[in-house]
Amino acid sequence: MLEGGRLHSHGTALHTDGRQTADRREFEPWQVRCLVLASVSSSFLILTSGDLPEAYFLGAFLESVSQPFALVNILGRPVSNQLRVLARLRRNRGVRCVADILLARLANRLDGSFRGERSPRTMPAFPEITAPLVREIRSRHPCLDCRDPHAEAVLDFVRRAAPDYILLAGAPILKPSFYGLARRVALNRHLGLLPDCRGSDCAVWAFALDRPETVGYSIHLVSERVDGGDLILRRPLPVRGEPTLHHYLRRLRREASEAFVDVIGQLLRGVALRAAPQGGTGTYFPPAGWTIQRRALRKYRHLMSRLAAGTANDMPPPAPPAASRVS
Repeated sequence: MLEGGRLHSHGTALHTDGRQTADRREFEPWQVRCLVLASVSSSFLILTSGDLPEAYFLGAFLESVSQPFALVNILGRPVSNQLRVLARLRRNRGVRCVADILLARLANRLDGSFRGERSPRTMPAFPEITAPLVREIRSRHPCLDCRDPHAEAVLDFVRRAAPDYILLAGAPILKPSFYGLARRVALNRHLGLLPDCRGSDCAVWAFALDRPETVGYSIHLVSERVDGGDLILRRPLPVRGEPTLHHYLRRLRREASEAFVDVIGQLLRGVALRAAPQGGTGTYFPPAGWTIQRRALRKYRHLMSRLAAGTANDMPPPAPPAASRVS
């Protein structure tokens, strides 16, 4: 598992033919870039929600190395499903949490952003993913828009695609009936440092809780436990002077997706991925409500002021999960 700049693993090696072998090694980070031609042919399926540009960033890379893929895009959750999620949040977190989340959704829909800062949509993390490019990619590959990824028609579409790998790019919680259709594994890009930060809006929560040292991203295998599969990569992403929280979140999305492409590139070159069990429990975060968003913006501005004044302490790296330590 990659920890910062170097990889340590006590886990398993995942081979391109699906084999898993015991492995304990230390080696340098991957250096694959989009111009490297693939030496191993595989098939992929990308799952996303709301046609996120992250999905087409992956698709553009796969096209550049002549790899076949299909795409499933979730248009939006059925109302019944949304109500079940809100009911579960009310039971687990209370009415106040649910009201705060609903208020955040309303506010973000009205002004497209956290109050006082520009919308992330007006500051794209993927400026090369234009509407014409999205249409071209969709015209060249099998695509399916759906409401429920677990509907039988969707599962039939995935079975026909017969993907070696399923890649998640902004997907909801999935059941094994979907991700288990990958002939090898399903992989997810998570915008949080696992196992410390699971769930939704992990970066926003980290700043709101005054824990900027816990911001980063992870690439992991998909399992029945939410954000709990074996880790392939775990990388902190320190703030480096981005003027607003949205500028930082844009860089986080971009660098996490570039790292995801690096992982896929290694698979296509026949390199065995080292996956390490996460260890530890961490914290599961619900979607950030209005109060948390406001607090994150305020804390981020305060952090920028301290950095400008030279009074901010160096942020210590978060402790690695036990499974990644090498004795």
